Amino acid sequence: MMEKNNSGIKKKLPSTPQNGEEVVASPLKAVRMTVSSPEGPLAAYGPFFLEYALMSEYNLLRKQRLPGLYVVPSAKTPLHWFGVLFIRQGIYQEGVFKFDLNIPENYPDGDCPKLTFTPPVFHPMVNPLTGELEVQRTFSKWRRSSNHIWQVLLFARRVFYRIDTAEPLNEEAATLYDKDLDSFKVKVHECVQSIKEHLYDPCDSDDDHAIAFSPWEETVHGNVKLSILNNRKEEVGGK
Repeated sequence: MMEKNNSGIKKKLPSTPQNGEEVVASPLKAVRMTVSSPEGPLAAYGPFFLEYALMSEYNLLRKQRLPGLYVVPSAKTPLHWFGVLFIRQGIYQEGVFKFDLNIPENYPDGDCPKLTFTPPVFHPMVNPLTGELEVQRTFSKWRRSSNHIWQVLLFARRVFYRIDTAEPLNEEAATLYDKDLDSFKVKVHECVQSIKEHLYDPCDSDDDHAIAFSPWEETVHGNVKLSILNNRKEEVGGK
């Protein structure tokens, strides 16, 4: 696809998706980019290329179908994604952990996206004050050719099933896990229960896409649940 600027010079835009490539109507398409553009002859296209890259990343994430993981981009900027993790087994079973994923403005040529749990989770790799997960250990240098946002989210899910205590951000959690596993499990249980007790608290964010939970109401949620179950039966029956 070619486009002429005011001087008549043609500029080549990224190619459109080919047959077989999935394009979803994600919240990213309705967001106006507010990030700064790079310098150079293609400066005006910087926000366009960034949004194109993030839409591709969101499509890749959808295709992975990661169990217990739900993510939606912010209504204000595609550089901020809201997410929630449901832990279904192991020490952190029944955990419902909300998080924010912040993507650098120079993505995919910058640093690794930053993932922060809100509120902080009691875990050796999670900063007990800020809630930030140490993702740099696995993604020490972001490589645009091989690294993707879904891999960061998969890593965030995996740390609750394969606990690493080397060079911890939460030394208390690491020490208890290594030397007093029973006490560690008690602290984790207290953390999980505390978060669940405040699950229905009003959301602090004014973003329309921020994830919020509400108590079950049959008149509101009943039909949705039935629709999900019916779709699931159709998927299973069609295989």
